[in-house]
Amino acid sequence: MTPASAAERRAPILSVASLSIAQPAGRVLLHDVDLALNAGEIVLLAGPSGTGKSTLINMLSGAIDPREEGWRASGEISYGDRIYDLATDRVAIGGVVFQNFALFDDLSVADNLAIARDHSDAISPSLSEAIDRLIEDIDRKQPVASASGGQRQRVAIARTLLGNHPVLFLDEPNSGLDVSSSRQLAEMLRALVDEIGIPVVIIAHHFRHLVDVADRALVLDSNAHALVEVPVETDAIETALSAIENEQPPSALAVAAAKSEAAPQELADGGPLPDAAARWRFHWGLRYFLRYVWELCFSPSALLFVGLGCTIVGFVTTWFIFMYLPFRDYLLPIIHSDALAGLAFSELRVLAPLMAAVLISVRNSSLITASIGHKVYSDQIKAMRNLNVPHRIYINTMIMAASGVAAIFLAAAAVSLTAWVAMMTWAHIFPDGSTYMWRDQFFQRLWPPGEPFLIGWDWILAKTIPSIVGASAIALYFGYRPKHDVLDINKAIAQSLIWGLSFVLSWQSILTLIEFKRVSARLEATF
Repeated sequence: MTPASAAERRAPILSVASLSIAQPAGRVLLHDVDLALNAGEIVLLAGPSGTGKSTLINMLSGAIDPREEGWRASGEISYGDRIYDLATDRVAIGGVVFQNFALFDDLSVADNLAIARDHSDAISPSLSEAIDRLIEDIDRKQPVASASGGQRQRVAIARTLLGNHPVLFLDEPNSGLDVSSSRQLAEMLRALVDEIGIPVVIIAHHFRHLVDVADRALVLDSNAHALVEVPVETDAIETALSAIENEQPPSALAVAAAKSEAAPQELADGGPLPDAAARWRFHWGLRYFLRYVWELCFSPSALLFVGLGCTIVGFVTTWFIFMYLPFRDYLLPIIHSDALAGLAFSELRVLAPLMAAVLISVRNSSLITASIGHKVYSDQIKAMRNLNVPHRIYINTMIMAASGVAAIFLAAAAVSLTAWVAMMTWAHIFPDGSTYMWRDQFFQRLWPPGEPFLIGWDWILAKTIPSIVGASAIALYFGYRPKHDVLDINKAIAQSLIWGLSFVLSWQSILTLIEFKRVSARLEATF
């Protein structure tokens, strides 16, 4: 592909008119701002920390949905012959390369690219070639965690370009880079922009090496809540930032220049913006479901955790009932059969479901909250939104579905294992007894001949499924709450454990009391 000509780079791609953004708490970040972005240009966006630069690109990229998160936004986006209203529409005009790259660390390099490609419109062959050249020396089969920082950055840029947005946003791309790496990054971006011809907006605190390749510079003035255009010079940008920090009013000439620059007469033809409504793909949904089923249900740690708990229940209850029964030598010959039947009810209908629900809810709540908290903290959820990857389906729905599978499977496993341990314990206490006799007496009232299932299986599932699924929902809630540092993740894990376990114990207690009340007549007749 030949580099875009100077005339093409000056052609306006889109414009934003009367843009206003306010935080959920009411603080105004921008008010009545106009902005135009031209084809093939690099625009630097500077401003003091906390003024809303990242918020601006998150809003324009669809990573923040003001309708759901309490943000207030207004203004219009013009792209080609289409106009979008920010007050009512979630519009993704730009793909974002986040400061921490926000790569999906549970996927390989190839899969990070594939999930972006599968959830966007087809890209042009020329853009595909540019992306291939960008990452040609990177092993696509490797996990992203094993890639170097520079490789991860290029993978993040390539993944964002696969989203096929009309604008590319980069949030602090040179943060933490040395002088040589920062210059190489600037040269790479200039070459990439010249090749693909889309506008690039770069948020930068360290802009000394970026001004050499930039076409325009904007400063976010937190005092006037405006974007002020300044010359693309390091001294000019630093002077503007100093004036803002000293609360000096911006130059009227600079504001007028920004306004006039932001009001093009005619926009270049453009296709529709990427659909902000995420579209799910069956094979990705299945992949996430299988992953969560493994982690929450079938992984060795989950099976071992529940297995140890049910082994303790089966052994302790059987051992103490038959070894420490008062007047054991006199009473056992008389009540042995009824003792086994009562033991079966307490172990299989009450203790085994309770143990399984408590243990798996504690384990899974920790895993879910930690995983989601990390994705929120590392901007992976924002990246999924920006790439139109439906995280609510792939993550929330699949976690809830996997939790339901875990509840059914582990409840059945807990009941079976508890019964087997009880049998082995009884056989140790009564070595001369027959396990066939134990089976007949243990299951005589819970699983009589001719019954296809254990009597009360519906009660077991009614106690277990809502417990585990409810604890998972609580874990999701705390996992998705805003995370500003690692301590917030730890706090969320603790909160999900406390509230999740409280819910499990409350639900199990209530259902057990109702169960006893419903079957009391039958218990009185049989026991």
